[in-house]
Amino acid sequence: MSEKIKIRVHGYIWFAIILLIIFIPIIGNACQPALEIIDDNGYIDKYYTSLDETSVDIDITFNRKVSSGYATVRFYDSSNHILETKRIYFYAYGDKTAESSYTTVKGKVDKYEITSYEFEPTNGTAHVYIFLIPAIIMLIGASLLSYKEYDYNGKKISVYAGWFHHTLRVNGEKCDEHNTLVSWTPIHLSTTLEDGTQLDAIITLTNRISLKANDKLLLH
Repeated sequence: MSEKIKIRVHGYIWFAIILLIIFIPIIGNACQPALEIIDDNGYIDKYYTSLDETSVDIDITFNRKVSSGYATVRFYDSSNHILETKRIYFYAYGDKTAESSYTTVKGKVDKYEITSYEFEPTNGTAHVYIFLIPAIIMLIGASLLSYKEYDYNGKKISVYAGWFHHTLRVNGEKCDEHNTLVSWTPIHLSTTLEDGTQLDAIITLTNRISLKANDKLLLH
């Protein structure tokens, strides 16, 4: 595979990886069933006679894992009269369960009814987003890879600045190379042609390439 094609492949690969990271959670969430309550349990902690108040706890179990949210609960007495309707905050607890915060209801509670709820399902594949920033960095790095070809006196001169390999070739023959993952100074590659022409290639810290023949800058 030529260096020019390698650069394109690197870019395509990392761009495809970024798209996968973005769309996997979206697709995964779309394939999940709509959020619904599959079970709920209410507990009367204590009825305070002097205050005519009831302390209650409620657990709600969903068909999917959820984050903390609110539910509107209607409370009844033993005669089926409405005591209070309260919007209660529920903490996400365990896998698919939400547990109510401390709640008191005016009157002696006998039963309750959940009339509505406001919860957001959590996406089990959202953790893949942690790979998005490294993938973007790799894509930026791939965009900085460089390859230039020059036609000089009938000879094809090519300079490649990759992730690790940096080469100078004349008619496909490697004449000089420098292999390093990180360089804090520009990389210098050079060779002398059969006619005595001195070729000097400079690769900058951002992989920009320039080539001189006998100290004269060449345009590719």
